[in-house]
Amino acid sequence: MMDAAEQRRADRIAGGALIAGAMLSVLVMAHHPEHVDPNGIVGLVHGAMLTLMTIIFYGFAHFALRRGVARPPILAGLICYAIGVVADLGAGTTNGFIVPALAAHGSVLSGRDVFLLAWEANQALARLGVFATAAAFVFWSLDFLRRPGFEAKAIGALGLIAGIGPASLLISGVIDMHVAGAFLAYAAFALWGVLVGFHLVRGGLGQAGAEA
Repeated sequence: MMDAAEQRRADRIAGGALIAGAMLSVLVMAHHPEHVDPNGIVGLVHGAMLTLMTIIFYGFAHFALRRGVARPPILAGLICYAIGVVADLGAGTTNGFIVPALAAHGSVLSGRDVFLLAWEANQALARLGVFATAAAFVFWSLDFLRRPGFEAKAIGALGLIAGIGPASLLISGVIDMHVAGAFLAYAAFALWGVLVGFHLVRGGLGQAGAEA
């Protein structure tokens, strides 16, 4: 079992991973190309996003462990977030690597039906990622709201907005998972990741895992 100093250091590392990963994900997403070009930066952009997703997942997994992963809302949030990460990894791999590879093979493999299938797979996975991440944020935000102190309750309230907002816009058809809609959803998720990251870095959890 880690002593207080080791736990504090682990919190800072995980918080830093959340802050850096979330902020860089917005920067990378801003360079997402509108069209797939096998000779362009699409692979670089998606490869960077896949890496950053993993880094952010590390930060949130640490947060869940610190809050007590045996507690139902924390475990439910971690499961939902893991589903979202897997879906996002699938969506990013499809558009970032599979589609460009098909395009590079030329007309033999680049028929319209093949690209349509890849596009629908990408969109279905991206939507699943949004809904699963939104559910995770709701579970974790409810946990924040039940904690004492203004900071925890503010993070909880903003987490509900960051989770429910993009999911509601997607369900209502206000946004889709094209580049602009995806940027809005991921930016909202990233903002809450930064807030949780700063909470960790500042020692906001303290002995959170021992709280009732």
